[in-house]
Amino acid sequence: MYFPLGWPKRVSLALPGESAHIRHICCDAVKILVAAVGSDFVGIWYANPLLPIAYYRRSVESLQQYGGNHLIIWKPDSRQLAVLTDTGSLLLYQLDFDANGSGILMQVDPPAMSLKRDSAELFIKENIPRLSLREVCCVTLDAVISTVCCISLSELLLATETCELLRVQWSQLELGAEELQPLAVIKLRDIPFYVQQQQQQPANYLPAIGNAAFVASLEYSPFIGGCAAVFSDQRAAFLIADHLRFETAHMHGCWVPDVSDASVCSVNHKFRLLAYGQQSSAVAVYAIDDASAGLEYSHRLMLTENVLPGSLGAVNELKWSPDGCVLAVSWTNGGLSLWSTFGALLMSTLSWDFGLHVDLLKQNPLQLRRLEWSTEGYQLFMTTREGENNVLQLQFVKSALSMNPCMSAHSHILLQGDDCLYINQGDNLEQTYGNTKCTFPSSAVTNNDDCLELKQTPNMGSILTESKYWTLLQLPLNYAATNWPIRYAAIDAAGLHVAVAGRTGLAHYAMLTKKWKLFGNESQEKDFVVSGGLLWWQGFIVMGCYSLLDRTDELRCYPAECKLDNQFGHKLQVRAPVISLNVFRDQLIVLTADGIVSLFHMHRQSAYIINIECAYELDVKSICIHPACIVSLTVTNLRNELKPQQQQHQAEAETIVVNVCGRILMIQREDAAQQVPNTLLATCLASCVECFWLSHNLEHCAMRDCLWLYSGAHGMRVWLPILQQRAEQSGAQRLHSFMSKRIMLSFPLKLYPLVILFDNVIVLGVENESTLYTNESNSHFALPFALMERKSQVYLHKVLRQLIKRNLGYSAWEIAQSCRSLPYFPHALELLLHEVLEEEASSKQPIPDAQLPSILDFIREFPVYLQTIVQCARKTEIALWPYLFSMAGKPKELFQLCLQAEQLETAASYLIIIQNLEPSSVSKQHANMLLDIALNQRKWELAKDLIRFLKAIDPNEIDSPRCSMVLNVKIAPPQPQTQTQVNQNADVFNLVLGPIATRERSYSTTVTSNLPKDNKQQSVAASVERSEAPSGGSSTAPASVVRRKSTKERQQREIFCIDLILQRHARQLLQHHKLLDLGYMCAYLDFHLVNWLTQEATGAAKLDNIAAALQTLHAELQLPSPFPPAAGRDDFAQLRGTHRQTAAAGSSSQTSESGYFSLAPQLESPQLQPCIKEEEELQLSSLPMLKNRSNSQLSFDNFRYRRLYSLPASEDDNSDVLATYLNDKLAIKLRYLLQLFIEANCTDYALMLSILLQDAASISRIVNVVIRSESVGACRRIEAALKQLSQCTFDNEGSLYRGFVMTLQPHIYLLEQYIQSLGESPDLDNGDDNNELNDDATSVLENDALDGSNNNFVPKSQQLPNGNLRTSEQRLTRHASLESKSKSNGNQANPSSTQSTPTQQSLRRGSREAGRDGCRLM
Repeated sequence: MYFPLGWPKRVSLALPGESAHIRHICCDAVKILVAAVGSDFVGIWYANPLLPIAYYRRSVESLQQYGGNHLIIWKPDSRQLAVLTDTGSLLLYQLDFDANGSGILMQVDPPAMSLKRDSAELFIKENIPRLSLREVCCVTLDAVISTVCCISLSELLLATETCELLRVQWSQLELGAEELQPLAVIKLRDIPFYVQQQQQQPANYLPAIGNAAFVASLEYSPFIGGCAAVFSDQRAAFLIADHLRFETAHMHGCWVPDVSDASVCSVNHKFRLLAYGQQSSAVAVYAIDDASAGLEYSHRLMLTENVLPGSLGAVNELKWSPDGCVLAVSWTNGGLSLWSTFGALLMSTLSWDFGLHVDLLKQNPLQLRRLEWSTEGYQLFMTTREGENNVLQLQFVKSALSMNPCMSAHSHILLQGDDCLYINQGDNLEQTYGNTKCTFPSSAVTNNDDCLELKQTPNMGSILTESKYWTLLQLPLNYAATNWPIRYAAIDAAGLHVAVAGRTGLAHYAMLTKKWKLFGNESQEKDFVVSGGLLWWQGFIVMGCYSLLDRTDELRCYPAECKLDNQFGHKLQVRAPVISLNVFRDQLIVLTADGIVSLFHMHRQSAYIINIECAYELDVKSICIHPACIVSLTVTNLRNELKPQQQQHQAEAETIVVNVCGRILMIQREDAAQQVPNTLLATCLASCVECFWLSHNLEHCAMRDCLWLYSGAHGMRVWLPILQQRAEQSGAQRLHSFMSKRIMLSFPLKLYPLVILFDNVIVLGVENESTLYTNESNSHFALPFALMERKSQVYLHKVLRQLIKRNLGYSAWEIAQSCRSLPYFPHALELLLHEVLEEEASSKQPIPDAQLPSILDFIREFPVYLQTIVQCARKTEIALWPYLFSMAGKPKELFQLCLQAEQLETAASYLIIIQNLEPSSVSKQHANMLLDIALNQRKWELAKDLIRFLKAIDPNEIDSPRCSMVLNVKIAPPQPQTQTQVNQNADVFNLVLGPIATRERSYSTTVTSNLPKDNKQQSVAASVERSEAPSGGSSTAPASVVRRKSTKERQQREIFCIDLILQRHARQLLQHHKLLDLGYMCAYLDFHLVNWLTQEATGAAKLDNIAAALQTLHAELQLPSPFPPAAGRDDFAQLRGTHRQTAAAGSSSQTSESGYFSLAPQLESPQLQPCIKEEEELQLSSLPMLKNRSNSQLSFDNFRYRRLYSLPASEDDNSDVLATYLNDKLAIKLRYLLQLFIEANCTDYALMLSILLQDAASISRIVNVVIRSESVGACRRIEAALKQLSQCTFDNEGSLYRGFVMTLQPHIYLLEQYIQSLGESPDLDNGDDNNELNDDATSVLENDALDGSNNNFVPKSQQLPNGNLRTSEQRLTRHASLESKSKSNGNQANPSSTQSTPTQQSLRRGSREAGRDGCRLM
């Protein structure tokens, strides 16, 4: 609840201009003045700013006579001080106020204009009083005074070394030692002492005080009616007085049990606790038992982390904070720690970073001697044991709950410093992720649109990392200058308004406008002091206050929308000072100092007017020692289980919850007709409670109407209702259930809870950290810099475990169902399983009622069961896996369940489990199975990880059994290795068991096989063969001489198996024309697609029906159908017009941007350079068929190949029209695939992609490659594909490729003529045309790329039937004969029948008609 911030500052409290060793520091009752004593002086300082006011230096004679100063104590009215010297004398000092003079500071500006103050920060508005310090007298008694303790406004106790307590008045000290008459002399050896308040035990058996023992440490508390004392013999006691006169006859003592090495003591007034520091570095804390008025053990404070046993030394100082919420502890060997009221560790300097050269165990830089809290606990003064200027001041911020407990109803962390606020708004988790739903893997819908693009979705795993920053609000100087420090702070439920109250008045801040509002009339601000609390209600600031002007106690309300002025405020006078207040809906509960609890109804009439009426008053003095012991209270509609059920959402609350000294009391009405609750019916729900929360505002959560309690070292507790099943809510089962309606559960927490987000089942808190800026020991920044960080913790699994442990599974299931939408719900189940597994599997004691089966059955009710099991196992030691999977199921079975549920990522996690528990062959088999499924479902990242997993398996461990598994002792207790070998001889059994062990013949206890000797040898050999030979292989060698394959061969075999899987899947993708998936597979899995396509050019890469393949490819790419049903001619004309406009708007020729290489020039391949030079083009004479068609549209002049990808652009040429239905990203991917298919010589798919892209230049390349390969089969296949595409295009007038196909007619006729030119050699068709295409085209592309000068259109040598090779000269002669024959027949009027077959003539007529039709449409 308290958190350090910044560097520990070193301050000087010696005389101005001097340096001295400070021995003790003490603040007055209101923490405004600070008294510091050295060995020879006393100084008075003002707290803020830290300025010296008065000094007194003792004379040399006084030092010689009475000794140096030892400690100092204030009188409660701050007018006198008493200093105890080393020799046991008491010096009395008087502090006089100068009422006539002004403050000690005279603020004068220098004459220079440039040095004059023009900012409010440079003016000190605080009127620091002028004080004078003088010595009154010196009191020296017959006995040495050991310690001093103030017990009232006018009295104090003096403990002497004669084991006596003297009760004297402050006024009597002024008379001197001669006339000092104590009010009472208490001889501690004469009063009875008891152990555990057992007064019936005889006195002679009770431990007595030693002869030389005396009181060394003493502290009094009026709320416990006694003193905590530590004797010089290290015994601790509690001195109790029956009344305030403190006489021997009315006092008795109680020895503190189990504390025999006490060193120091301290008392918490608010919670009535006594803390005793021990020599063993521990602190024992005891509470007062109200029934017997004795001591009751509460808790123990002991550092266990970063500390070696006995390294801290004895506890030398204990100091409670002014509000009683924090205990500061220091040790003789160094170190400081802060603990909450009931034992939660808040901070420890032993975990700070002091640098590498500082050993905290040998020499701690913080070797402290005295501690003292300053104003409101915002600073802690610390004095070190050695050196001058030995005072350190550590700054703190604290939670608003320490002074204003009503802030527990909000979801914001509000920390207050002395002049600033730190705000962390925890509800923005709901604002950020409120509309996000959690989807379980079984019901997840995967989006297969694009696997390479990142989805911009919020990372639900980082929900707890949000809102780590702090909003710092600095108090305005106009208010902080005269009202320092902040005493109360409050924030509204929405986190939009903040109110603070200092020494007087108040101010509030608006988050939206970022402006402070102060009182316009400063006198109104100075007229009242806020007391008891501060809260927001529907735009109004509600507070308890004391009016300095009227001298009355009031309730005031100020609207936030108006300016701060009394004319807009609402006042209601109360009978006594307000101690605490809280609000529930429209009801305000107020506790006053006279022990009366008042309940008010608030009604908002307008934005500026509020009406408050008192409903009833309740006297609570019977449940508390003093009203100041009531830590907090609230009003709610929470009901006890013993009371009848009322309406759940009634307007008026009927229960009051009060925290009295850490005990939670519930006061509720006996029946609905009763107007005022009866305090005699108060029920104690829990003890040792620091703060509590109510979750009555929840609507859709099963944990509504719960009471949450934090008990420090005892952890968190929740008092929640037990949910009954619907079938048991009525009927006979309910009559005989005998089950409570509520239950109290407890669980530990790792942080101090400041805010509980009930809807998110998260606890928010703050932790202390430190960082070191320099290692220089003389620097002011040598000590670490203290930081604070907001932390969070999920508590859902803690509640579920406690409910399941108590067989309340239905309540746990209901709570879990209401939290299923949380993104970290699977993580909570994983934490639940992990905690139970670690506790039970590592337990050395037998567990007859193991909780793990119940936890597994509970998690099995949710779809994340498989995921939870494997995630928990992977974060747990392997030694605990057998215990887990013996109850959760075998990993192989869980793996199969993951495959059935299509949870592939979870199944991949199970492979790690299988690999460690099963032979490698089993994990390899399951990995191959999962790899196939991942490839089929396009899980490329998962497939990549699986391939890496398979390659990482050691080939030598494929068939070897897994022997590294550690069996759990609960499953198969192993025999200890140190146990001697047991004699297995049967005679030993006869000796022990007698003749019953042997009847007719003795049997050996060793297990042997019943097989014959030969069979046993064969079985052994077979087992060796099975263990060493590869699976599926056969060996002809003898079993006794089995050769193990080398590691390299096994590794190559494994890689070959992986390649087979990938190739099989790639073949399936290619056969189903899923080209994009093939590209993703190539990109993710590093699959060499070009090499594989080269091998598949004669297999899966062949297309028998290009029209059907194109139709399927369009469907896979979600493109419009290439051959839609018959559409109107006007629609097609409109489409062509759109294409023409697109082409006109773009570049004039597509050939310059055809292919993937125009978009990525760096990927251009040399294989795609021009293959035909301009001077080596095909002559017209080489194709005699086209000579007589020179006047037609499809004449040779229209498609002469000057370059492979440079067709003459005619007026009606549409090859430059891009497909408008392809987006840019898809076009880039398709062009990249086109490049790969061209490199692999897969002409069929390359042709189909070129048609899809409407890339005429690529088609020209493909045709040229096919022609130069001189493969008649390939040429005919390309020709048939183009003709088939043309036929389907012209049969469907709405085809998307109608205009583009018309531009491909020259390629068709070129292929026809080339086939006819090769048709005279029938032997050319007998070979394997596909293999010929593959080999020839590859060599052609390589020769063209490497040798640019040898690019003539000269085919390679081809194999004749007789086995001879046709040389290039023969082919050149053949081409020359064809040319001469063409010239000789050039003058003929009509071509012969051999030059044009009827089929070709009909096809040409159809093409001419189609061309004319296309021209009309264009």
